[in-house]
Amino acid sequence: MKIQLAHVQHLRDICELLKVLDTEKRKFSEEKQSLFFISQQWCYIAVESGNVVGVMVLEPTEGSYKIYTLVSKQKGTGKLLVNWAIDICRKNNIPKLWCWSLARYAAEGFYKKMGFAESFLLHKQWDGEDCYFLGKLI
Repeated sequence: MKIQLAHVQHLRDICELLKVLDTEKRKFSEEKQSLFFISQQWCYIAVESGNVVGVMVLEPTEGSYKIYTLVSKQKGTGKLLVNWAIDICRKNNIPKLWCWSLARYAAEGFYKKMGFAESFLLHKQWDGEDCYFLGKLI
């Protein structure tokens, strides 16, 4: 499996993967948003046998990196993408990696296994939904 920066030709596959994150109030799979992330070189994809099997948007923000979205459709891909993000943090001397995750995604356990030791449940925080704020020191 190869992790690489996404390009415009991957847009359809990226948006299709991101549909699982869509909520009634927020559409993570919108093409315009994905094109912006691709143009900023914040969007990474996992490719296996020519197929996009995972996507992560890694956004630089205030001296840290935020995982804006992370989706995979193959076991182990999420772990590879997060480890890729950790490597980027190390290469750029960034001390913190963090993310938000809606409670409905049930991703807190995954992030804790990946070493995100800081975890806070915020009730009705994002679009009226409970969400976790998770952080990892690098």
